[in-house]
This record gives sequence, C-alpha cells and structure tokens, in this order.
Amino acid sequence: MAQEIIHYIATGKDRVKTISGQYGNLSGISLFEDGKFMLYGYATMVFGSYVFEKDYLLFYPDQLPQFLLYANHNPTLGDNVSVNFRGFEEGKTFVQLGDDNMQPVFNDGANCFDFPYIYEQSQPISQLKFAVQKEDFDAGPAYHTFHYQNDQRFNDFIAIYNKPQRARANFAAYLYLTEDKKLAISLSNYGGREGFLRENQVDSTQARWLEILAMKKEYERAGSIELTAIFSNAAYSISYPDLEEYNFDKATNRYISKSTEDNNEEVDQDDRYLRQYTKELLVSKQDKFDTKTATVPSLFFSSCSQSDESYNHIKRGREKHQKKKRKD
Repeated sequence: MAQEIIHYIATGKDRVKTISGQYGNLSGISLFEDGKFMLYGYATMVFGSYVFEKDYLLFYPDQLPQFLLYANHNPTLGDNVSVNFRGFEEGKTFVQLGDDNMQPVFNDGANCFDFPYIYEQSQPISQLKFAVQKEDFDAGPAYHTFHYQNDQRFNDFIAIYNKPQRARANFAAYLYLTEDKKLAISLSNYGGREGFLRENQVDSTQARWLEILAMKKEYERAGSIELTAIFSNAAYSISYPDLEEYNFDKATNRYISKSTEDNNEEVDQDDRYLRQYTKELLVSKQDKFDTKTATVPSLFFSSCSQSDESYNHIKRGREKHQKKKRKD
C-alpha cells in the first residue's frame, strides 16, 4: 500500500525563501527567492515564474514565439533576396514567398537534415507568410498563420520556427516532506509521483548552486528569450559578438572584426564579418488555411533514403529554378 503523501505548506512572509533551492540533481527544478524558477534536464533549460495557490504551486514558463523573423539590408545581394530557414524541420510548417502559393517547407517524413537551408530569388519580395499545424498538448490540430509585410524592402532574412515544447506548458506542483523529513517537490509534468528531493538548503558555499544562480543572472542579463537583434556571418552561423571588438562598415552594412588582418572576401565565413539582423513584426491572423491548396512539392527536400534527390539550397530566377544538392 502506497504511503499517503501530506503536502508541505510554506507560510509567512518569507515562504518563498523557505522553499528556495535546487530540487533534483541531473534533472529537476530550482526555485529562487524572487518567485522565479528554472526547470532543467537533458537538452532542457526553461525559466519562468511561479505563484502559491493554496497548498499547490502554479508554474508559468517564459514563452517563445512560434515564429521569429529577422531582417537586414544586404548591399551585396542587390535586388536578390535570401531567406535562411531555421527550426522548420521540427514541425508541419508552410511558407508563402511573395505572391506565390503556400507550400510545405519540408517534405513529409523529412530526415537526415543538412544545414543551413537557404532560399534565394532574383527579385524583391513583398511579403512572407508562415503557417504551422498547432500541436498544443491540450487541444486538437489546427493551423495558425503569421504575416509579414516587407515595407522597408529588406532582402536578407533569418526565419526561425520554435516548435512548442512540453517543458514550456504551464504546470503545477506540490511540496511534501519525506519519511526522513527532507523537503521534496512533485511536478505535474516531470519526475513522477515522488518528484525531486531538495539537494541543498541554499548554502552560498555550494558550487552547484552558485552555477545555477550564474545561469539565472545570464538569462536575465539578456533581457528576453526573444532577442531584438541577432548577428550572423555569410553562412548564416549566428554569433553573439562583443561589438567593442568590431568596426562598422557602412558601405557593406556589416561589422568587421578589428583583429582581421585583411578584408579578403574568401574569409567571410567565420565571425570576423557579421551582419546585424533586426527583429521584424509578424502579425498572427485567424485565416482559414486549407492544406489542399498548398503547392507541392515542398520548398526543401531531405531524405536519408533519397540522398541524391535531397537539396538544402534553392535559387529561383525569373525564368528558371536551380537546386543545390546537399553535400554527403
């Protein structure tokens, strides 16, 4: 017969401080004195806030937008347009480029991905639209669309799709005392009924707790999980530079490292030559989206069993298309 678990109820004005600490070792949750938390585990680190509700705690993770779009005026492209797609392999996503029809970003059953995925066309683009099959954990499938109007005539884009994660869904928890009077927490989403045991009592001399506090400080220093600008080189490898180490070149609209010995274009694939992409507004709309009207085939094709037919770079001219096969 399972032992009855009696909830531990923290009281008083210092109740947040009373329960703060690290619960779990390699995976678990940390509660902070300011009402914030960090859920952590394999490939997971989610921050958010929590509140008391009777003898339970209610947790509200910080949310990532489903789509993010960053843009840049790239003089080297001229009238051409380039779009880097990141994260779109993680869900059933669609894109509309200019006035073209919606089309799947990837083929059904796509696998064996070869990054980066780049779309180019030889004329300006007036708008971008994204659609995704909604996969909330408490709702059935539906489609959301997100619209962008390119009024400033940007020509270089980085589009990011963030697939909804179970770890970012709201959850609840309760605290309890074990048989040997140690404090533990049971989460509604991870860790099973027994949950996680508090590993320390907020001892400031413990190295692990100091590391956790440093991660929290770094997260808060960034200001948001939704960055207002990102930096990338010509190969669409994102960097987080110290701009004090760079000079801005107005002619090419990019940052050049002060340590660069020469300006040879052959070496612009690393972080010595960076462009700043600013976050653009995407408008969520309740348009009805019929997947049957989407153009087939997909924008990109990736398959382990059809590697010869797979491609990650497509160029569209006014009269012809060119696809670059991936490198095996």
